[in-house]
Amino acid sequence: MNRFPKCFEPLKINDAYTMKNRITCAPMAFALIACDPEASEKSFRKLEAPARGGDAMVSVGELDVNFTDAVRIPLPPVDFTEKDSYAVQRVGEYARRIHRHGAIALCELAHPGAEKMPFDETQEAIGPNDEVRLNGVRVRAMTKADMDRVAGDFVKAAGFVKNCGFDGVVIHGGHGFIFTQFLSSAYNKRTDEYGGSLENRARFPIQILRAIREHMGKDFIIELRISGDDLYSDDRHGVTPEETGRFAHMLEGIVDLIQVSVGIYYDAIETHQFSSMFVPHGVNAPIAAIVKQYTSIPVGVIGGINSPELMEQILESGQADYIALGRQSLADPELANKARRGEEDRIRRCLRCFKCFPGSPEEGYTDLPFTSNELAKVVGACTINPTANLPFDPWSLPPAPEKRRILVVGGGPAGMQAAITASDRGHEVILAERGDRLGGLLFFTDTDVDKPDLRGFRDMLIREVERRDIDLRLNTEVTAENLRGFGAEELIIATGSLPACPPIPGIENAVQSLEVYRGNVVPGKRVIMVGGGLIGSEQGLHLARTGHDVTVVEMLPRVANEAYGMYREALMRELEKEHVALYENTRCLEIGAGFVRVLLPDGMEKTLEGDTVLYALGMKSVPVQALLDAAGDIPATVIGDAIRPSKVDQATRTGYLAGVKAGGTAIEGME
Repeated sequence: MNRFPKCFEPLKINDAYTMKNRITCAPMAFALIACDPEASEKSFRKLEAPARGGDAMVSVGELDVNFTDAVRIPLPPVDFTEKDSYAVQRVGEYARRIHRHGAIALCELAHPGAEKMPFDETQEAIGPNDEVRLNGVRVRAMTKADMDRVAGDFVKAAGFVKNCGFDGVVIHGGHGFIFTQFLSSAYNKRTDEYGGSLENRARFPIQILRAIREHMGKDFIIELRISGDDLYSDDRHGVTPEETGRFAHMLEGIVDLIQVSVGIYYDAIETHQFSSMFVPHGVNAPIAAIVKQYTSIPVGVIGGINSPELMEQILESGQADYIALGRQSLADPELANKARRGEEDRIRRCLRCFKCFPGSPEEGYTDLPFTSNELAKVVGACTINPTANLPFDPWSLPPAPEKRRILVVGGGPAGMQAAITASDRGHEVILAERGDRLGGLLFFTDTDVDKPDLRGFRDMLIREVERRDIDLRLNTEVTAENLRGFGAEELIIATGSLPACPPIPGIENAVQSLEVYRGNVVPGKRVIMVGGGLIGSEQGLHLARTGHDVTVVEMLPRVANEAYGMYREALMRELEKEHVALYENTRCLEIGAGFVRVLLPDGMEKTLEGDTVLYALGMKSVPVQALLDAAGDIPATVIGDAIRPSKVDQATRTGYLAGVKAGGTAIEGME
């Protein structure tokens, strides 16, 4: 019996198209990256994967409707009127691959309006109002001629999309782009027929949508993505779900589907445009439910949805008619097929960690380790899905040249992923873990209040190991002396890392912070955390949420320095909400019984008092040279934290690649 009957009901879009189920993939990637030979194949596979995985409809991400006032990423311009151009062939490959698996193919059209960043003197930002943005960009108020031209640009871009073989378009009408700018009374200050009442503010967006419908015909799918609420403070009087519902009612007979999102792209964390792990799953469903009350158009919802259980609940309760999955489509593009087969416990459920899209320089994230152009190529990697954004096609891997007996040393996430992959490749696998349970350092997720999804990922990996014919040996330590006794023909070393303990005077008066997660220490009311990297910051947040007064001391100029972009912003906001005291650029001089003496940035010393002093001062790899020496001529690969202490994404990626390489597999372009 199907446990998710509503998820797998068909949904009629128009007379020509019916979705085979209620699960769709929201716009991802950038359409014109298809014209870049270095990035195109990765992008094609990214969008083909959810179609193969059973989604009813898959959407390709942003296509700017012109290359003067609409272009966001400086990709080479395209002539949308050419019928058989290189761009038509390349962008059309998305549609062909999506159609190959029986899914409907859409492409997103976008215009950022006033949020456009001019790249040279030939470009400008236009919008409802004359203004100068905080970043110094001058915005020109649009004239009626501008509006007619931009509406025509949407039509031309839609014609290009249709010529490429797509079934329709997603119009990006949310997230602070040009539709939102006109629809929001907090933003739109016009006093002519395009400002004031909702009917006036909706005039230009409706002009665009009606023009597309008239030129593309009744069977061409038009889905409108809209921000149901901008989620700014009430005194801004911005977009509301009720006004969005009234606007949706105006669109009946024009658009086929309405996808409800929220927020503003340029304040994504504050407005939940990208929901973080600190926000409830399905956060937008109540907003979609309000919009749905106003219209007969099918209403979809997106926003932190990562499970078929929640999807079914949203659909069954009538909050939405279909579900759009964004980051979850990267975490596990097979969600639909797994749910249909009753294998929901095998789904890799998105962590909302922002590995796939950490933010962009245009949003003001100046700490990103890449430029906008580089971002367009790297976006789409995933912490928990090591097959995402690979330089090769995992579906076209040749068989392993040899079937071998593989010994995996260490049962953390890297070791488990390596064992799973090697087993799936047909090898005989021994997984040896010196402790009495699998999971490695992810044991802390049993306790941390913000990590239930990461705990779920760990438990899913454990179940996947147990499902396979893997020789699991717990309480088994592999040493240089006994390694040869396992009879292994190949070795994968995933021995992980251990906490570092630097020589701070009085360090013996403090406790390594992981001991709290292990239950070996019960911290007092006032906690001082020496070390404000990711471990110290996140654990400090956990302690603050569970009733402690927390102070974090960090030597670097900022806490959580390893993080960047949207995740770091989300973490910092939560630390502020929980009133965690942060001492940045502050050196720990001495730790005593109930105190920490520090050197402040101004050169002054200060003594911080607390009931418990913890330290989280980095990790160090478990030494592996003795195992490598003992292996001798046995091929050996080191993975995960045993290479260098890092995050879960390194563990899953290196574990997967080690499993693929086992048996002598060589893939051109493999990392």
